[in-house]
Amino acid sequence: MSTFLDVMGPRIKLLTDLANNRDYSLMEAEVPPGVVVPVHSHDDRETFVVLEGQLEAFTNDSWQTVQAGQTVDIPGHVKHAWRNSTDKTVKLVVASTAKMGDFFVEIGRPIDTVQPGPPSLEVLQHFVQVAIAYGYWLGTPDDNATIGIKMG
Repeated sequence: MSTFLDVMGPRIKLLTDLANNRDYSLMEAEVPPGVVVPVHSHDDRETFVVLEGQLEAFTNDSWQTVQAGQTVDIPGHVKHAWRNSTDKTVKLVVASTAKMGDFFVEIGRPIDTVQPGPPSLEVLQHFVQVAIAYGYWLGTPDDNATIGIKMG
């Protein structure tokens, strides 16, 4: 895939051809300023390597700052969240399962088709339906408030 997809704020570009490789998915990712990924979990392991910038990662019941050159490895079934509180886009490499790559392709929209502002109700409903179909857990507004993320 040669284009970035918007996956509800973060943007990803698959580097792995999932049609020919089902062993893993390697992705280039960007997290624009102000983007928050609410608390969630899934059975897929994810490893994030920050190339540029700094993110805040919630895992193991606390927030940590992750800077360029640092790696965060999140085993399957661990609740986690992300936020970019800086004014710069964060660039990462993400390694995960082919299933996670498939999920991003299914929910993703080419970035040149995404309107500024929050996603529409239809886009949110599609995201939730696909996440549930994949067996992923999505935190409630109360779950997110507990870790310092305000929804809506």
